[in-house]
Amino acid sequence: MAEGDVHTYFEDGLWKNRVEGGRRASNTSVRRVDAVLAGRQIARKRRVQHVVHTPQGDVETERDFRPRRPARPADGSL
Repeated sequence: MAEGDVHTYFEDGLWKNRVEGGRRASNTSVRRVDAVLAGRQIARKRRVQHVVHTPQGDVETERDFRPRRPARPADGSL
């Protein structure tokens, strides 16, 4: 995971979003769906990856919002 990626995780009875490298949660929610939507919005705005964890801490899903680099032609021409 890269610095700045957004993680949605369950802790202390709440779903939380934290930007990797940060010390505290950006926001919290009682409902998982609300936290996932908020985390996705943060990741999209920051153009980073959004990682959703299960309550046990395993990675459930990953979505990448980083800009894609254009593919280079096979012959090396531009």
